[in-house]
Amino acid sequence: MTTHDPYHVYIYNLPYAERKKLCRILDYNNVWEELGGMQMKFDVASLQQVGAARFRGQSPSDELLSLWGTQNHTVLQLFVLLSKMHHYQAMMVLKPLVDPKYHRLIYEGEENFSQILPAKGPLKQPQESSIGSSTNKTTQVKANNNLLEEDNNMLCKRKEWNKDKLALKIPCNQNETTVADGLSPMISYVELEIATGGWDDRYLLGRGGFGTVYKGSWKNTLVAIKRLQVQKGDEGEMWKTHREQSLKELRYLNSCKHDNILALYGYSFGGPHDCLVYQYMPNGSLEDRLLCREGSKPLGWIQRHSIAKGTARGLQFLHTIGTKPLVHGDIKSANILLDSYLEPKIGDFGLAREGPLQQYTHVKVSRVHGTRPYLPDEFLRAKKFSTKVDTYSFGIVLFELATGLRAYDEYRKHKFLKDHVLSVEESQICETLRDTRGGPDDHHVAGSLVKLGKWCISARARERPEMVLVLHTLENG
Repeated sequence: MTTHDPYHVYIYNLPYAERKKLCRILDYNNVWEELGGMQMKFDVASLQQVGAARFRGQSPSDELLSLWGTQNHTVLQLFVLLSKMHHYQAMMVLKPLVDPKYHRLIYEGEENFSQILPAKGPLKQPQESSIGSSTNKTTQVKANNNLLEEDNNMLCKRKEWNKDKLALKIPCNQNETTVADGLSPMISYVELEIATGGWDDRYLLGRGGFGTVYKGSWKNTLVAIKRLQVQKGDEGEMWKTHREQSLKELRYLNSCKHDNILALYGYSFGGPHDCLVYQYMPNGSLEDRLLCREGSKPLGWIQRHSIAKGTARGLQFLHTIGTKPLVHGDIKSANILLDSYLEPKIGDFGLAREGPLQQYTHVKVSRVHGTRPYLPDEFLRAKKFSTKVDTYSFGIVLFELATGLRAYDEYRKHKFLKDHVLSVEESQICETLRDTRGGPDDHHVAGSLVKLGKWCISARARERPEMVLVLHTLENG
């Protein structure tokens, strides 16, 4: 009768509790990167895929162990690799699963490894032994030959790895939760440079505080590429803010696939600039079309009504897709983009945040972000954040659609469009406010948009409709 060595444990059989604790340790400060690259010898492309686990709300270390485990590696081999890294905290997690004779590695280090094991030759598979055997033979465990070799160049290799890993690193705020279900492909910076003709100004679509947006041709497809302007060497608050917003946008656009939400094709982190690659919108932003920029044709009333419906449809999707609503936080005409059929797509999720659970009316936030003319008082003054912030912002967009005016104009008597609209008598709305560039308004769309807009901007958040009801009103009004 034979028995099996209780310490011969494959990585894929690592108990859940120990695996979870180990992954938490290795995730901290991205220790998994050195383990995977320097010790397990995975290439940069494989480690990029492992690191992408963060965007799916998963542990990169767990992903790494799964990948390494497919090669039938054992817990003992992992224990030895951690010894080479002098990561004794992680070794302590595995200690109960490793033959006690190897525990000396924790206390005395790798230099004693050769004394613990035979002088030459690999570790071998467990040997069968009889229960009644009188000799107490030490069980040998299989491992690679290279685990026995002293690594005299360990310090040099670690320096090289620290330098090279910049090419694969995908920074992420570990305290941030993610709702991402999938991940768009990572694109090399060189590909995007080629796609835009070397960032040629002829392909420039727009410029802002975050950086620049270029039109490009990537894989025979027209795309819009947002490139962060701040250089990577700048570790100031601005760089951190833009990076955080880019990561947030990446997560949310990956998790929210909808006809009225801008499609994200891919991303590029690790080059001179971070980049996000979107579906190209040939008709620009709603703001551009309402102001007839670049000589564009004015929008008709049926088109404006359709744009309002599509935007409301996208917003109500965001608010109802998860256990917590996703609040965009920066709804405005400049962030509503139009495709070749004038179908609206909500873009720029850099300020998006999760809202309160259903039983709560709002959450308190520490800082107010967004565009002032589109934000309600309870958010600006009391920092109360909820889906009703988006409802209010959408109300201002409805006013823009009806009037063709800017949300803020310092040369207007009432600088804020909201105040301008509310200053007009109800009976004078169509005559005074309607954008005449929209042509005949036989279906009284302008008046309906203003009426619904007023409901959306109600002073009290609880009196504003949820976006599901706003969409229902637009579809049946």
